[in-house]
Amino acid sequence: MAEPALLEAAGLRLSLPDYSRKQPFGAAPTVDILHGIDLTLAPGDTLGIVGESGSGKTSLGRTLVRLYKPTAGSLLFDGQDITGLPEERLRPLRARFQMIFQDPQSSLNPRHRVADIVARPLRLHGRAATAAEARKQVDALLERVALRPVHGERYPHELSGGERQRVGIARAIALQPRLVVADEIVSGLDVSSQAQILALLRELRRDLGLALLFISHDLSVVRTVCDRVMVMLNGRAVEQGDCASIFAAPKHPYTRRLLNAIPLPDVDPDWVARTAEKELGETLTMNVKDSVALVTGANRGVGEAFVQALLNRGAAKVYAGMRSTVGYEAPDGRVQPVELDVTDHAAVAKAAAECGDVTLLVNNAGVNHNRPISADAAQRNARDEMAVNYFGTMEMCRQFGPVLGANGGGAIVNMLSILARVNLPMIGTYCASKAATLSLTQGVRAELAAQGTLVVAVMPAAINTRMGDMNPPPLEEPADVANAALDAVEAGEEDIYPGVVADGVSQGLAADPKGVEKQFAEYLPG
Repeated sequence: MAEPALLEAAGLRLSLPDYSRKQPFGAAPTVDILHGIDLTLAPGDTLGIVGESGSGKTSLGRTLVRLYKPTAGSLLFDGQDITGLPEERLRPLRARFQMIFQDPQSSLNPRHRVADIVARPLRLHGRAATAAEARKQVDALLERVALRPVHGERYPHELSGGERQRVGIARAIALQPRLVVADEIVSGLDVSSQAQILALLRELRRDLGLALLFISHDLSVVRTVCDRVMVMLNGRAVEQGDCASIFAAPKHPYTRRLLNAIPLPDVDPDWVARTAEKELGETLTMNVKDSVALVTGANRGVGEAFVQALLNRGAAKVYAGMRSTVGYEAPDGRVQPVELDVTDHAAVAKAAAECGDVTLLVNNAGVNHNRPISADAAQRNARDEMAVNYFGTMEMCRQFGPVLGANGGGAIVNMLSILARVNLPMIGTYCASKAATLSLTQGVRAELAAQGTLVVAVMPAAINTRMGDMNPPPLEEPADVANAALDAVEAGEEDIYPGVVADGVSQGLAADPKGVEKQFAEYLPG
């Protein structure tokens, strides 16, 4: 006897208002989105929904969990007709079917800490009588998705894309649902993070008996994860069946075109599985003692402080990079001066070849004009800042990434600024270059994770140096910033905000980003 369907849709149709054609009077005209969709999903089954952009995949997923009300047809969940149920009767059922959204950044409240976000469904559905009980469940859920309880104290913006997606998964499984709809949840992640999230979903499906509706444009991912697949075109299901049959011998012309248009490599059966064992508790760290470091901008300010902090922690050798070594006196026999202009690609390549024993790279060289974007000299200043702060850092990472990989992974420290986190139009050229470098740092972090290289973004507020003396107090001491960065390397922290000002701004950005922008705008030079 066949197992009863957990989810069953018959003749499902959806029409939504088209506000782009709204008339001056009366309701907006509607546009048909879904056209007679039929599907069934058994308990523990996995169905992939594929199709090009605009095919109706996401609209179908939202309709199946009643975020949209169907225009026609029937929708049954666990034998109960939920097609037209009002919200007050749907609410208790929502604990049994959940959705994970494509963009966790927009679906997680930026003003709430992760622990509060995950605890919210527990409180709404009466699953935790006290705050302590809720936190205990939250910690268990975070560990279940390969995060640590300390992640519960962070805000969404302080997490990587993969970590934010894990928070979304933890929130979705908090109420022990029977069905989860996952909408393009790995599309914005690097390949390594994709594999880890897919491994996690497979594990949760097995352990919790979840039925999974997996929406994706990536046919390789669907073929790897799903038992069955439905192909959608213009709001219609043109073909569905088991994955092996559909991918081997597609019957509909659109399915054949879709498969031909997107090359499908042979499935590596270990691709997802081989990263699963790395998920829980793996943190890239590095012991600074006995390391071989290269510090750019090492003859002044924070760079000078980095050199001394490295020596104090027992570094075996420190290459002190600077544009000119004339007049430089090394503070210790372990310090080797290196002439290095990070904007000169040939010089960077030469340094990478000559300093082949480097295990820790500190990208500290920077230019700070900090001019309003509308200033007369803005374009010239912006070019200078981008050349050093962005392209210089990029070239250093590009040339020294293979060096670090050959030496066991090591670490990269990129010196940025808390201004990298403030919206660009309000601050000026320096902020723009640092914001671009923050995005670069995140990309380098994803690329080099596979070789075991830790990449740390250091975002202090104003520092007590010649470049920072134009800023209002309080100013952070260079030694404090350098030591905080090296602490992060040894602890495996990826983004840090040294000092009370930077930490306060980081929290302020989570709570009131526009207010922070206005405060910073007051300090823009004329």
